[in-house]
Amino acid sequence: MSMRYVQIACSNKPSDNKVSNHKGISEMIFQIPEMDAFVDPKSIRLCGSIRCYKDDTLASLAGSKMMMDARLGVYSVINMVTTSSLRHQTTIEQTRNFNRMMSSILPLSNSLGDFQSHMNNTAGTSPAVEQTKASLTQFNADTHFALALPTGFLSGGNVPLSSTFGIGGLQISCFLENDSQVFFASDGTADEAGCFYEITNPHLVCEVMTPSPDVLAQLMKRASGQLTYQSVSSYYDTISSTNAQINFNLGLSKVRSAFVNFIDSSQLNNINTNGLATLMPTRDTGTGGDISNVTEYQFLKGGTQFPKLYPETLNVRDVPLTSVCDPATIRDYVSAVVPFNKNTMSSITAANSNRNWQLVPSATSLIDGSPYLLADGGLCWGLGVSYDSLGGMGSSFLSENWGLNMNLDGSDGNVQSAFIFVNSEQSLVFNANGVQVLK
Repeated sequence: MSMRYVQIACSNKPSDNKVSNHKGISEMIFQIPEMDAFVDPKSIRLCGSIRCYKDDTLASLAGSKMMMDARLGVYSVINMVTTSSLRHQTTIEQTRNFNRMMSSILPLSNSLGDFQSHMNNTAGTSPAVEQTKASLTQFNADTHFALALPTGFLSGGNVPLSSTFGIGGLQISCFLENDSQVFFASDGTADEAGCFYEITNPHLVCEVMTPSPDVLAQLMKRASGQLTYQSVSSYYDTISSTNAQINFNLGLSKVRSAFVNFIDSSQLNNINTNGLATLMPTRDTGTGGDISNVTEYQFLKGGTQFPKLYPETLNVRDVPLTSVCDPATIRDYVSAVVPFNKNTMSSITAANSNRNWQLVPSATSLIDGSPYLLADGGLCWGLGVSYDSLGGMGSSFLSENWGLNMNLDGSDGNVQSAFIFVNSEQSLVFNANGVQVLK
């Protein structure tokens, strides 16, 4: 088997080779053509350069209060990733809210050193918000990037591109995020509301392997094939009461884990605030944005507690104030992304998972008061559950609904957004007539 590297240009790029949601281009399409070869999806990198501007005069953001999420870096600009068969135009996987998914995955699978070293070089990430502000958001030059796209399908085994024994080419679409969701002001009041980002020369690079002649002759005789991979399905709901209930009919047969991150709904697509932060539920920002602590939660299957047969009670106390979050909750959150006993690197720390913050920054304590300006990249919090801790096939939610029930210590009706990500095993069956995804 011979190996070569292929570069795929963006098929819908304009004549100046620059794409920007601000200028009306919300999608980047890359088409890996049909060929009698395999592509290694883990080798796929989205490459290009990014630059941020104050407004249509293309002036730099230097000296302003605008910044981007430190842990996400360039990942902030990708809202959704879709993969499909190029020949049959059948959607294989659609990862919605990709940047919010990465806001949980990245800190739970990378160390602070990773954010400062290779992740900083490839994605512009950093554990320090001021560094990201200086080296990416307000940097008066292009910043180059090479992003891995860790969706389930693009993290699996080799994908056959042949129209005879494969899926008939692979199309990858990356949808760009709104500028108001990408940028935010350090003190909650934007001084450059018209700022935007622009990507130059977007392209994919990947590794393609061509079988030897004898192996290729055997593959050409195959009438069909199958790939199994871990996929992440995205769901969205809102909560606004002291007894919050989330319920979905997943229709998935092999669910391995699920994790949820939260944010005040008023912060989404708000140029003043970080819409990609992973916060705890909060009360009305007009009263100071105090935390509405989750005091108890339980994951449900068909309305009953599962896999734990008891509710998880958090160590929230008023006097003295409990600032450190529960280790059991953090452990389960980490295990939903990477099994805790196999996780060798993580950047969730005591500094970025505590309750010492308010949603509205204090004028006298700006850095300490803001959740996305905390040390080690900003607040990192969420809820997670693993259904595959014994190495099995996960749990079936085909006929029973998936649920999450939470008790909060106070609510004034302030609406919170919950982004739910469910990891399940799926299979892709393909032949010369088409492809089909089995969930």
